Amino acid sequence: MSAERIYELLLRAYPPDFRAEYGREMVLLFRDQCRESDVRTVGFWAAVIWDVARSAPALRAEAWCTRGRESTRTIEVIMKLAAMLTVLVGVFGILNAMVEWGAALTGTIGGVHALALVLGVCASALLLGAGAAILRGTGGRQAARLALFASLVTIVAARLLFPWMSVFSQLVGIGLPIALLIGLYWPRRASPAGAA
Repeated sequence: MSAERIYELLLRAYPPDFRAEYGREMVLLFRDQCRESDVRTVGFWAAVIWDVARSAPALRAEAWCTRGRESTRTIEVIMKLAAMLTVLVGVFGILNAMVEWGAALTGTIGGVHALALVLGVCASALLLGAGAAILRGTGGRQAARLALFASLVTIVAARLLFPWMSVFSQLVGIGLPIALLIGLYWPRRASPAGAA
């Protein structure tokens, strides 16, 4: 196996992006070093291996950190989209409960049904507030967590009082706050730009 082939194998210790950008130049530099030195000596290979062992781990760690920051930005974008969806679901929930209230007024509405509808409106309003708090940025995360938890408790209470919600409404009313709470509590690094 040629010295250059061995060096190319050693270059695999570097991150792929780094190799793609600088790999060719590193091989050319290695060729020059091979012409100037005796590649059959232990000292030559010790210096080459030391250089790779000294620089490759730091570059790998930097690549992992960069990938983590990009992942954090992706999560932030997903949270913004989820917050917009939450605002829409909150508005839709309020409108849906009002329509249900209007339909119930044409017939007889019991006190438990009315209380369940009021709780449904409150849960939707809390969802609306949580979505708005998430959109506000990092300062609104704690308020969003509290609103989501309160919305979850309220929608469960409404469902237990009177089963007026469809299965889809229950899944959205219970599943959306849980998913957002998980997203808000998910550990993430602060993005370098200080993005919200």
